[in-house]
Amino acid sequence: MQTNNIPASRALGWYKKGWSLFSRNMGQWVLMALVMAIGIMVVNLLPIIGQIIILVAMPALIGGMLYAAKQASEDKPVKVEMLWSVLMSPSQCNQFLALGGIMFAAAVTIAIISAAFVGDSLLRGASFGLASIGMGGGLFMLIVGFASFVVFNYTPALMLFRQMSLFDALQACVKTASTHVVPLLVF
Repeated sequence: MQTNNIPASRALGWYKKGWSLFSRNMGQWVLMALVMAIGIMVVNLLPIIGQIIILVAMPALIGGMLYAAKQASEDKPVKVEMLWSVLMSPSQCNQFLALGGIMFAAAVTIAIISAAFVGDSLLRGASFGLASIGMGGGLFMLIVGFASFVVFNYTPALMLFRQMSLFDALQACVKTASTHVVPLLVF
């Protein structure tokens, strides 16, 4: 995959296009978001396993939202059931759930490493804990947050729209992130 440099002013056009897609089917988009939010809240009631299910399923749900956006951009109606379209697709479901599994493994790893930076200081008080993470902890959180943002937000799109395998999409995300750090951080 080749990445292109584009002017920052193009972002305004993307926001306008996004608003146009949203405003044409506003009720369906809001309903889809409510269904997703309520589903997450209900699943989150399950101790531990609920959070795992959410992390593993989230890339597929994002894929469903992306699919709905693609349909809207082609002037096709947006339907709530598009939210789980990736989960219902045998050719896509496993790849998206595997991405969710990677995200879960990364979250566990990050939690363990973060505990080394923060320790028990967050238990002693939020303001004391955040101040005590120091420069190294803050830098770690920035790098991890940036990497998570790029992987979580771009990999599903590459898998869905370019039919890339999970491994190829992850590689493309890493390449893009490493060559476009500043624009992505600004975004």
